[in-house]
Amino acid sequence: MLATQIHQRQWKAVEKYDWEDMRSLYHPDYIYTDNTGTQFPETDTPVAVMRHLHTAFPDVRFSYQDFHSGKADTVSVVEVVCRGTHLGPLGDIPPTGRTVVSHACHVIEVRDRLIYRERDYFDTLSILRQIGAASGR
Repeated sequence: MLATQIHQRQWKAVEKYDWEDMRSLYHPDYIYTDNTGTQFPETDTPVAVMRHLHTAFPDVRFSYQDFHSGKADTVSVVEVVCRGTHLGPLGDIPPTGRTVVSHACHVIEVRDRLIYRERDYFDTLSILRQIGAASGR
């Protein structure tokens, strides 16, 4: 299975709220790195991130610019555009009803046909500005 196919399967699980399928794709030595650079050596964190996103933006929709593979097809990179309405709590921020468009980059590294490393890159400040929880441009 190609890295991009595994990556696409992961995003399909996210779209279907299928957290067990998402977890089934993770290698025993899996490490998730969030957008702050903090590493989490367990599968609960990425699932919690996606659940949190679906709670705050229950109508979230993803569009993918393209999946790119590299390093002998062990790495897959995708640019994701997320669109949703802030209808649920985002941490301690109550719903605002505002629509958000967020751009992210998501990278996985595959080992033994499973996701070994995963990295998320997204702009939290842009999201907070769009829902009115932060000021600025």
